Parts: sequence; structure tokens; C-alpha cells
Amino acid sequence: MRIDVRRLHRTGPQLAVLAVVMWGLSGFLHPIMSWTAPRAAIQMPPALEIETEGASAPSTLAAMPSGVRHLRLAPSGNGAYWSVRTDPHTPRLALNAATGEPAPEAAREHAITLARHYAALPDVPVLTVEEITAFSADYPAINRLLPVMAVMFDTSDRLTVYVDTGSDRLASVTNAPRRVMLRVFQSVHTLSFLKPVEPLRLLVITALTLIFISTVLAGISLTFTAKGKGLRRWHRYAGLALALPALAFPVSGLFHAWVNASLFAAERPGAALFAPASLDEVPQGRFAHLAATADTEGGLWRAAEGREARYFAGNGAGLPLDDAARALRLADAPSDSVTALQTRFDGDYGFASKRLPVWRVETQGGPVFADPVDGLLAQAGQAGPVAALEGRSFDQLHKWQFANPLGRDVRDTLMMVVIAALIALALTGLTFTRRRRRPQPKR
Repeated sequence: MRIDVRRLHRTGPQLAVLAVVMWGLSGFLHPIMSWTAPRAAIQMPPALEIETEGASAPSTLAAMPSGVRHLRLAPSGNGAYWSVRTDPHTPRLALNAATGEPAPEAAREHAITLARHYAALPDVPVLTVEEITAFSADYPAINRLLPVMAVMFDTSDRLTVYVDTGSDRLASVTNAPRRVMLRVFQSVHTLSFLKPVEPLRLLVITALTLIFISTVLAGISLTFTAKGKGLRRWHRYAGLALALPALAFPVSGLFHAWVNASLFAAERPGAALFAPASLDEVPQGRFAHLAATADTEGGLWRAAEGREARYFAGNGAGLPLDDAARALRLADAPSDSVTALQTRFDGDYGFASKRLPVWRVETQGGPVFADPVDGLLAQAGQAGPVAALEGRSFDQLHKWQFANPLGRDVRDTLMMVVIAALIALALTGLTFTRRRRRPQPKR
């Protein structure tokens, strides 16, 4: 069967233009969001302290759940409280440290303190404080941390700071303009409104992408055989010049959509459950951070003092353990494995993993990254060959990281110019199709 390439190139633009305009214009939003994104005024967590005197042991509190993943004695303007995390998609439980009574106001004040610190807004009124237990358009899955508290300030742009009260980490910062752009980007660029029916979303993305790619390939094959002058000649030559990005964007985007689809997503590592009944004593003293996570024999206390951390058994007895040794336990690695403190993102531990600092543990299967603060693996092993290839292709072909030496602003501007040229090329091709289909007047 002989394929009529010319007809394919004339009929393809009708849907190809839809794909180019839809993904091109929404793609413009990505660098704009990057340029205009609100930033935290302070990146490092605040220096908070907690005094354990007067705190009741978790095993004695009737309101304490039977199984938890993270249990912290947290500071608050309303007094110390137990911050209890049972599941990422369940709100944290806040209990008065001494009586065990519900203490939601203590958790609220703790979140506001953290948000004011990161935003450097000590006096601006707070509009809302909301606990987030699921990812959404405003707080997408790239942020990783759940549950978190969203604190919205009474500023002109409705600045909102997301904080993790379990570790005092900053999770995200956003504002009203960014929320609007993010919703538009996710709805149009990734068709997020179809995620409840993920197979349909992938089918639509794949169909539009293949139509666009086939139109581009047909146009390339006609470049050296088609005739025409003026605008048609410009269309041919511009199409040839833009052929590489015209193929790179959709191919890498389709690869990214399939590899990261929820249908195939692997479960992220989380903290194990343990019984608070195993915590009979609270370590005594003043600490920067005191929390318990799961260990082989129940709960294990981690008490941080500055950059150092001490560990205690559930009965309050000190243990010959430090963060490096704890990381080995979390990674289930031999005691002679090499460990190192990871304080920045790199090729092995990317920004998507979110948590810092963590401990890098060298294993036979590659490096594993453990977070002793939350008692979990921040990244379990390296990505498989397909995921690794997808990550490299998306970074280089879709996000143009090969142009990073030029600087972020120059790279993004060049990319936007190329996208604008692709949109203009597609719209021009559509006008040719409409002209050819216009009925000729009868003589």
C-alpha cells in the first residue's frame, strides 16, 4: 500500500496544530512560573528547642494511636505537644504533651511559627491554616511531603507557605498568580483533569503526539520535492530548520508521560509503623528536635542537639548509635558500608527527592539515601534503565538542560522563541490547508 505523504501532511495539521498550540502556549507558562515564583526569604529551618520535663510518656496516653510512623515532641507557643503521624494521607494528631488531650491549637501555632520564619513575615496577619493530606493542583506531587500545613498570609498576592511540622522542613511556597498558572499548565499541558481515568489520558496524549510526529515527518519528506513560492517556500525552509525541536519535544514528552503515569508508578518508600506502647520513657533534657521512629524492637528516640544526634531506646536508655549508623539500619546495609552526609542535590540524588540533608549509603545495588529525622528511605536505590533514560531525555530534550551553561534566563528565552516559531509554523500550514479546501467560484 502506497502512502500519500502529501495528503498526510495536508490532513494532519488539523489536529497537529491543536497539539502544538495547546502544548506550546501552556509550555510558555513553565519558564514564566520559574521566573516569577515566590521564594522563601530563609531556606534553613528555625532554631527551635523543646524541654522534655513534664512530658508524659507516649505509652501512658489513652488517646495515642496503637500504631504510628512518626512521633515528635514539638514546640509551640501554646506549650509542647505530641505530633503524631500515622499515614501520609491522614491528618497529624496533636496531643498535649502532659495530659494527652487534643491540642489542635498547638499544632496550628507551630505551623504559623515555621511559615513566618521561612517567609520572614513576623507581623503579617494569617488568613488560613489548613492541613494538606493529598496532592492537588495547588500542591502537586513533585513536592513529595505529606501531610503538610498550608499557611496563607494576608498579602496582596496571598502568599502561602507549606511546612512539614514533623521535621520543620519547608515543603513549598506559592501565591495566587502561581496557583492560577499552575492549574492552567497542569490542565492543558498534562491533561491532569483526565487523571481519574488515566488510560484515557494516556490515549489522548499518545494520539495527539503521534499525529503531530507523523505530520512533522511527512513535512520533512516533502521539503526537497514540494514546490511553491513566497510563504510556502518559507514554510518549507522553516520546517526543516525546526525539525529537530519539533520532534524532540513530543517524543520526550510522550516518553515522560508513559514512564511517570500513575498506572506504572512504584510505591514510594515510607516510614514503618511502630507501637507507641514501646515508648515507656521520654529522654530528659533540652533538644532541638526529639522524635521517635520505627526500629527493629519498637520505637527509637532520636534527640538532636545542634548538628549532633543521640539515640535512646524506648525505655530512655542511651544507645551507641549516631545518624550514620542509623542510616545503615534504615538501608538494611552491612555495618562496614560507606556512608556520607548528603547536603545538596546531584546526579544520584535529584531535586525530586526533596529531602535534605540525608545520608548516602553505598550498597551493592547502588547508593541508597536515608533520612534519620523521619526514619525512612528518601530514595531507595537507583532508577532502572528505562526510568534513567527517560529522565535524561526529558531533561535534555524537553527542558533543554544542555543549554544550562548559557544561564537559566537565556536558555528559557531561546526555548520560548523556538516554541513560538513552531506555533507560527503550524498555524501557517493550517492556512495553506484551508486555502486549498476553499471552493472555487463557478465561471
